[in-house]
Amino acid sequence: MQKLNLEKVKKGNITYSRETAQRALENVIQRIEKANNKKDFIYKITKAVLFGSYINSDKDKVGDLDIALYIELKDKSKDEIEQNFARARTSINYVPFLMRFIYGKEEVFKYVKDKKRVLQLHYGNKVDEDAKNFNEPISYIYIDKHKVIYEWG
Repeated sequence: MQKLNLEKVKKGNITYSRETAQRALENVIQRIEKANNKKDFIYKITKAVLFGSYINSDKDKVGDLDIALYIELKDKSKDEIEQNFARARTSINYVPFLMRFIYGKEEVFKYVKDKKRVLQLHYGNKVDEDAKNFNEPISYIYIDKHKVIYEWG
């Protein structure tokens, strides 16, 4: 998983069958619901949007499954950085200092990705924010066909 980096990494010509991508998509939706029910996670996923080659073509093989996750803090009454640092302290693994600022976000992304190479997760909040900063009418998520696969509440 890319650490909130919006640049696509070239993976060569790796392709996946549509069936593999479909199974991964079903798994993602289940993992999102489970992530939102995890009491120890400090972020919740408010929306997930499917876009890219899987939804924009009918080919038997797809490059990857592009999904934008929109997340927000569960408890907005507390400082975001403090919550991330506190959550990083509870990790059983060493968390590098800079990662502590975004640990809760990375934790959610890693949980949803579930080590599936077919998945390419994008941080929807950041992509949309960057589009606004560059005076783009919409972010790249919404240029072609897309489908909201999960919405909170």
